[in-house]
Amino acid sequence: MTGVCHARPSRARALRPLASLAFTLALALASEAGDAAQPRVQACPLDPPAPAGQVLHWASPPEANKDDKAPAPCAPCTDPANASAGTCAVFRLLTSEACASGRCADAQGEFKRHGTFFLQYDTRYRDPDRYPRARGENCRFVLWAIPPVIGIEDVPGYAERNYWQDAYVASQTMVEPPFARDNLAFAIQPPTTRGQHQFHIHIGTLKPAYRTALAGLAHDAASVRINGFHFHVRFMAVPAGRDPFAGIDIAAIVRSMLPQGAADLPLYGAMAALIDDGRGIWILSAERFARSELNYISPTDCRLR
Repeated sequence: MTGVCHARPSRARALRPLASLAFTLALALASEAGDAAQPRVQACPLDPPAPAGQVLHWASPPEANKDDKAPAPCAPCTDPANASAGTCAVFRLLTSEACASGRCADAQGEFKRHGTFFLQYDTRYRDPDRYPRARGENCRFVLWAIPPVIGIEDVPGYAERNYWQDAYVASQTMVEPPFARDNLAFAIQPPTTRGQHQFHIHIGTLKPAYRTALAGLAHDAASVRINGFHFHVRFMAVPAGRDPFAGIDIAAIVRSMLPQGAADLPLYGAMAALIDDGRGIWILSAERFARSELNYISPTDCRLR
């Protein structure tokens, strides 16, 4: 489908003023090289309805995405239009009887539940002939939300949960050996580059190009170019001994950095990286950011605790 959004089953119908607003902003955000009839983003209904003129949830049309082809991009994997789609395969697994005990596995990974999320140890590196992109990636973890939350663009869906802090805690308590705090990185892809329509955060470490660039970057910098990506950046100091992500809304900071705020989320991915043994966080956001920008190769194989 194109240009039409389905409200979530639990959400009320959107206000009529959103229709004209969505059309106006979709035209404004259309690709410079593309036809105005093919907007890069579309506005989505809200539940509860927002005041006229306010939109917090946006989506990328499936034809603009590499792999996330959910027919109803505004709706989660529980929507009947999306439920059987390949892009909802992980959500189906995690909410199935196979994972009811809190631990399960498939051809792509091992999963363990903790509260409102599952942590996946990606095991595709064990079969490089079938998964050549995963060759050597012996320490790649992914946090998956269990409630039906779409992704970085689904602001109302994750507003009450700090999944970035969950990912950090998981990296320290659910992984053997625990990740070192220095150069530990967390990344979320936009719908244009991700494969699954369910909220997830990749856990890995910084590649050398990122370590070098961030080490030499002034803490008041607002942008940097790394590996061909133009990043909006923000540095945050962390008091000694503190959980780096406690009380910090990474998603809100990302929105504040982007030219169009929440309306840019269907286009921009984000990374949060720890430096100086966790005493600082760099938050980076770039258009079409991909999980492959993180390193998942370790001298020692990792495992789920």
